[in-house]
Amino acid sequence: MVDSDYYRMQHFISESPWDARAGFDKVAKDTNAIFQDFEVVGLLLDESSHAKKGEHSVGVSRQYCGNTGKVDNCQVAVYAALSAEKYYGLIDTALYMPQSWTADRKRCKAAGVPKERRKHKTKVELALDIVKHQLAIGTAFDFVGADGLYGNSYWFRQQLDELELLYVLEVHKDQFVYTTPPVLYLPEKQGERGRTPSRYKTEHKSVEVQALCPPRGSNKWKHIRLRKTGKGDLVCTGYVQTVYTWDGESADWSEHQLIIRATKTKNGNWDYKYALSNAAEDEFPIEDLVRMQSQRYFVERSFQDAKQEAAMSDYQVRGWLAWHHHMVLVMMALHFILSEKILFQNEYPLLSAYDIRDIMIRTYSKKGDNMPSILEQIRKRHQQRSQEKPNKGPS
Repeated sequence: MVDSDYYRMQHFISESPWDARAGFDKVAKDTNAIFQDFEVVGLLLDESSHAKKGEHSVGVSRQYCGNTGKVDNCQVAVYAALSAEKYYGLIDTALYMPQSWTADRKRCKAAGVPKERRKHKTKVELALDIVKHQLAIGTAFDFVGADGLYGNSYWFRQQLDELELLYVLEVHKDQFVYTTPPVLYLPEKQGERGRTPSRYKTEHKSVEVQALCPPRGSNKWKHIRLRKTGKGDLVCTGYVQTVYTWDGESADWSEHQLIIRATKTKNGNWDYKYALSNAAEDEFPIEDLVRMQSQRYFVERSFQDAKQEAAMSDYQVRGWLAWHHHMVLVMMALHFILSEKILFQNEYPLLSAYDIRDIMIRTYSKKGDNMPSILEQIRKRHQQRSQEKPNKGPS
């Protein structure tokens, strides 16, 4: 009987032809419905890796693995989450296919990779595909958030502009910007031979965003309360300045709001995060822009919950279909966790993914704890959490 159940589960994940895309879309729509009454909802993008051995698992390759912090054998995928206030849930994914895979048609066919996905796409391109798909199925969100991999891409920012989407995208501290609109010109052709110059130039000097960070004692910094939690208020300081970016060759530059958020670390030092937004100057107060930038933290929390409580990386499947089936089931589990947090937010504001999983294990295990006993354990755990020192801000 046990073997029969095992093979049924394996067939359901690895071979059964149910539509993973329909599963992702159902999770997206259900999660979107949960957030419909929240004031500001972000579509957050980030990649996550899954360390794997061997070379047969779809998309596996030696590439940078965030889990191990080095180049390692792993699978990497781009994910999207919806998030508002302290709540979050994964809703979509796109598996990254390295060129070592897309250049090998037989390998792709053996793993069941659809023909339309046998063309190499960068993580940034996959992220844009996800954004466009969520728009197509009617997912509602107020802004797009992502880290420096996406924020440093002039092309990605330009594509979001064309979609008329507000974004708050982190950039690396050495990202170059202009403090005034650069004057662009085409160089004059030198002599009769050669091509007429088509690449624009400027005499304006660009600066790294970190050079625009005000000194710590400056009154340019504004103290900002990010949100209230069971441990106290999350606070930081923020600064916003209008800057301009240029791709180094076209005839147009873009205006952005540079957002700098500073949080104090446990050892007393200051940690700085930089972001660019296409919001117009004075369109949003500084508090709103900093809060949108800080919201990106919750896509990382989504990965943490997914891997620790929903076995996101703990799978033994190789094929394209099986990998996507597994991810749909993980996101369904996370959606259930999110719905429980929302349902019991007043009685248990510190309810976590671990708590919900623990309740289910205690309830449905052979020993089967009674509900008063389970709730007493939850209360003790939450009391301990509320007594911990409040956070100074998201990472």
